[in-house]
Amino acid sequence: MEYGGASLDPEVREGLAQTWRALRVIGIVAIVIGCFAILLPELFSLGAAVFAGCVLVLVSAFLAAAVFTAHGVGSLLARLAWALLTFVVGLWLILEPHNGTLTLTLVLGIYFLLMGLTRVIVAFVGRGRPNAGWIGLSGVCGLIIGILVLVKFPSSADWAIGLLIGIDLIFAGWSLISVAQVGKEISREA
Repeated sequence: MEYGGASLDPEVREGLAQTWRALRVIGIVAIVIGCFAILLPELFSLGAAVFAGCVLVLVSAFLAAAVFTAHGVGSLLARLAWALLTFVVGLWLILEPHNGTLTLTLVLGIYFLLMGLTRVIVAFVGRGRPNAGWIGLSGVCGLIIGILVLVKFPSSADWAIGLLIGIDLIFAGWSLISVAQVGKEISREA
């Protein structure tokens, strides 16, 4: 079966037809949270640093548990060092979120460059298909944002993470709503 000139697997068509409402709701929620992140970038920047720290502390516990599955002293020491380093970095982000935002800003700037490039490539490959232009536009915007953040680094660390999170949530919501629209149209055909 084809949709907009694109061949879609029957399972994908069925999944889109069944989940388009949920995808639309998630897209709208992502856009709303993204708007809050843009309005309160400092808060979301600090929150992102603390959240990343909490995730790393949690991951360090799993890495520490994996130490007991190591074979040999070298593997055991490497795994233990990795778990300890992960814990220390996570704890540092929790206790010093302002300093952590510097590192996170650099990483997110690079992320936006790569995600923007990926979206541009996806849009180019899917040109002529529904919503490919919107995905391409979000990719170009991501590239521009990544460049702007990296050019203003390190002063951009105060606001960039929250702003970037907000913008990416809006782009992701926008993409989900576009996919939901395809699912809605497929469900009408059925």
